[in-house]
Amino acid sequence: MFNLKFSKNTKDIQWSFLSLAISSFAHLFLRLVLSRELGPSGLGLYTLVFTIYMFGMQFAGFGIGSALTRYIASFHGNIQKIKEFVTSGILGSLISGSVMGIILYLFSSVISIQFFHNPQMASLLRLTAFCFPFIALQKTVIGALNGLKEMKWYAIVNISQNILVMVISFVLVLLLKLDVRGAVLGFVIPTIFIGVVSLTLARNFFMRPAKLINTALNEITSFGFYVVLANSIGMINTQIDSLMIGHFMDETSVGYYTVAIIFVQGVLLLPQAVQSVTTPSIATYYGKGDFYNIQQLLKKTIFKIFVIVTGISFILAASGKFLIPLLFTEEFLPAYSPMLILLIGHSIYAAYASIGGCLSSVGKVQIVFRIDIICAVLNTLLNFALIPRFGLIGAASATTTSLIFTTLINLYFIKRYSIGEMNRKDIRYSEGI
Repeated sequence: MFNLKFSKNTKDIQWSFLSLAISSFAHLFLRLVLSRELGPSGLGLYTLVFTIYMFGMQFAGFGIGSALTRYIASFHGNIQKIKEFVTSGILGSLISGSVMGIILYLFSSVISIQFFHNPQMASLLRLTAFCFPFIALQKTVIGALNGLKEMKWYAIVNISQNILVMVISFVLVLLLKLDVRGAVLGFVIPTIFIGVVSLTLARNFFMRPAKLINTALNEITSFGFYVVLANSIGMINTQIDSLMIGHFMDETSVGYYTVAIIFVQGVLLLPQAVQSVTTPSIATYYGKGDFYNIQQLLKKTIFKIFVIVTGISFILAASGKFLIPLLFTEEFLPAYSPMLILLIGHSIYAAYASIGGCLSSVGKVQIVFRIDIICAVLNTLLNFALIPRFGLIGAASATTTSLIFTTLINLYFIKRYSIGEMNRKDIRYSEGI
């Protein structure tokens, strides 16, 4: 119905979408099973641990994967430079992942007892800490594959991990009856395995560290510093609500909210797939000074994604009261109202998400960081103000408001920088984004 034209990248989008579709299905199916086996309370506890894992993962990888995507795409065809960046990235991610794992292990009790008032969480966080070095390695390899536009292998790595998480979790929770601990081990074990195996995909780009040009690692870590902060702060816009519900309310409420989040995540499936292709494409165009094609890519992508996502949102809103008890049992019906509010914010945010890597691709990571920190502060303040008074509705309202603000301010700066300072007078600006 929509003729997506991304130069020669249509197949890459298909692979990326397949990766996200299968991964999302595995994620959804796993949550369905866990919700029935663990109930709202167990699902909520698992969600809190997994959310902390995702936050820690940002620092474990230190943004090195995103940096490799950008630099490898920029140095397309220069094998020597690509080898320098890949080898530097592997070494850097191993160090950053190990440091983050140690930090989480040492502070697991403080996080569990002092913030969430749940001593049971401490041992689960210690288990999670062991997988950080390996997820850092995997994210680095994924970033390199993305920069090389090897989307087939990019998809295979993601699909393999998510299927393994689902299968191992089922074995540990359903057969061995390990409950929440089994669910946590279900993502820890595959993460370690895939992290090691994924290194084989980048083996042709390894070189001796002694031969590395020092600037390669410096450039990666400098770029990655802003990326990891921007990504971590950006996660606040989508995860702080669950964490604040866990702090102000309880894990059962987190379980309800998790179901609402599961539905709205479907809205972002296609935009995320498209972004994995638009990000290196924009970086390649930018490296060639081809600002016109950047503009055309942005305009077409935003419009098509907005139309598709709006339709999906209407379907979810209309069928939500039927789908929730069908998939999760009637016990989770309190998730419907926050789901409706979240759909508004995520539908608007989805259009931006499809080209969300644009500013980073043109080297404006500092701006991304500043924007995200403003949005994160806004979202955090709104959650602190609204959750104690309005509960789940307050959390959903805070997140939706923040996502809309995030979309508007990012689109403003994308419009400002996507043409390029030296080309503003030569390209007709009247077309806009």
